[in-house]
Amino acid sequence: MAKILGRDDLLSSNYLKRELVEFPDLGVSVYVRELSASQVLQFNQRVQQLKDDEIKELTPEVTFDFMTWIISLSVCDEDGSLLFSSEEDASKLKDAFGARFIDTLSDKAMEISRLKVRLDGLSTEVADNLPNDPMKSSLVSSHKSSRKRAKKS
Repeated sequence: MAKILGRDDLLSSNYLKRELVEFPDLGVSVYVRELSASQVLQFNQRVQQLKDDEIKELTPEVTFDFMTWIISLSVCDEDGSLLFSSEEDASKLKDAFGARFIDTLSDKAMEISRLKVRLDGLSTEVADNLPNDPMKSSLVSSHKSSRKRAKKS
């Protein structure tokens, strides 16, 4: 019989999906958890704010700030407790690790949270391969694939 959840269970973050992301070349691993529903709403508000601010071009600085913000909402310990207390705390990763590390962690957080952002136009959309899901992954890879689609047209 499946466990019947009580109030405390329902209000914990123990049921957010977690995945271990390994970096064999660095000899390290990091847990990433899916964003909660309220964090997904924050995500959508942040994307909307970028649109409202009429950012026409996403600079590397804006992109890395967005990625480290996603990391601040998702990188956790084995129990699911977030490792960063703020976006500013997570932004220190930009001085400690390379772009691939930051990109991989933010991509994984967005993937398991089923989030997607298209950089061209800053729109959120339903992922092509995840029907009926609110959103899916990657800042960088979505931008590259949208460029490929534009070239084919």
